[in-house]
Amino acid sequence: MSAPISRNSPSPGSPSEDIGAFDGAEALLRAWGRGLTPDPWLTVSEWSDTHRWLSSRASAEPGRYRTERTPYMRAIMDALSPGDPTQRVVFMKAAQVGATEAGNNWIGFVIHHAPGPMLAVQPTVELAKRNSRQRIDPLIEESPALKERVRPARARDSGNTQLSKDFPGGVLVMTGANSAVGLRSMPARYVFLDEVDAYPADLGLHRA
Repeated sequence: MSAPISRNSPSPGSPSEDIGAFDGAEALLRAWGRGLTPDPWLTVSEWSDTHRWLSSRASAEPGRYRTERTPYMRAIMDALSPGDPTQRVVFMKAAQVGATEAGNNWIGFVIHHAPGPMLAVQPTVELAKRNSRQRIDPLIEESPALKERVRPARARDSGNTQLSKDFPGGVLVMTGANSAVGLRSMPARYVFLDEVDAYPADLGLHRA
């Protein structure tokens, strides 16, 4: 024996039927749909060619980044992409061949497409601060996809300092290999070690 169903009781329906009766429902549904849509499948080099802009502060050739200018970096950058099984990339190189910019492209890709805690290490804390001013700040400011994810440093509680950049889903922490404090207790999903040959041999004797 079944109980009678009241005509006034709500009937099961789609979420759009449930929320379609108030102002802003269409915008909410559009936002919901965008949230369910997977991000485009990009490699780091593809992301760089699409979203990276070089500032005159950081490059002798300002404008859109083009991997074809340093084609030997393509395979290295793409090995840093989430779809690649590589866990560690080691690059032995000469000076001024574009490796740091490739690493900065990886930083931009992480902020935009694969957020998580990231540690970027320069030989010293002073070099980390200089790199932040000359490379990372322009990276963010000149690329709209990144600028909308990292709040300006002048904003209250922005999480944007000289050595730390908060973004949705992650944080970029920059430090020097000479700083035991800067390297301690940093759970990092991604680690970018730059100019490793200049790192101190004994961290215990070189603290910042």
